[in-house]
Amino acid sequence: MKKHLICTALISTLLAAPAWAQRIITLTPDVADVVVALGAADQVVARDMTTTQPSLQSKPSIGVFRQLTVEPIAAHKPDIAIGSWMAQPPGIYAHLQRIGIRAVNVAPKESLDTYAQSIRDIGKLLGKQPQADALAQRWQKQLTRHAATGKRYLISYDGRIVAGRNTAADELIRRAGGINAAAAIDGLKPMTREAWLAAKPDIIIVSAHHRQAVGDVAGLAKRSELAASPAVQNRKVYFWDANDVLRFGLDTPQVIQRLHGLAK
Repeated sequence: MKKHLICTALISTLLAAPAWAQRIITLTPDVADVVVALGAADQVVARDMTTTQPSLQSKPSIGVFRQLTVEPIAAHKPDIAIGSWMAQPPGIYAHLQRIGIRAVNVAPKESLDTYAQSIRDIGKLLGKQPQADALAQRWQKQLTRHAATGKRYLISYDGRIVAGRNTAADELIRRAGGINAAAAIDGLKPMTREAWLAAKPDIIIVSAHHRQAVGDVAGLAKRSELAASPAVQNRKVYFWDANDVLRFGLDTPQVIQRLHGLAK
């Protein structure tokens, strides 16, 4: 009788449990960060090559999020592939759906205002709604907007391509109380020598993985269009992880605080 009751209870539990995705592919690093934070790293079967989460480094790569193709993703037979606006080409979601793979874009637009909702949406997909709600609430509480400092920031991907208006970097700069010295251009684009001269940045930040290529701080200081800038003169040139300043993420509140601190 006791054995029968135990079996009945087990069957009832299995039937009541929702069929959450067990084989997950993270198409973009921002989604991978949230999946790990929600405790679902063990359900990830593959990830984008640029993902830096230590718990996912042993997982197979599907390539770089900027140039995704269907075959490497389909090869891992996922229950679901989750990504954001970062996944390129934009049609990758439709291509995956066409071959029967559930593909969800939890953040179609690069927006700080909708980031918390994307955390909640990932939680729904993973069956971790309470954890996602708590994570989104903590993130929102930490988000701040600092008073204007008057400092001019220039955030560059590689020492040539810069983040203008309508970019994550632009929003981060403004929330840190700064002025985007590249606001005259739209999106991520190279700037002319004349534009670099006119920018007169107080603070320059370049992606850390390009540090060697640009010749470190000394290399940037040798460039005639930067040599006389307040940033170079006052040694306010930094190399930061591109994931911190060129997209939004779980650490965005801390990044804004760090950016604000550079103005001192």
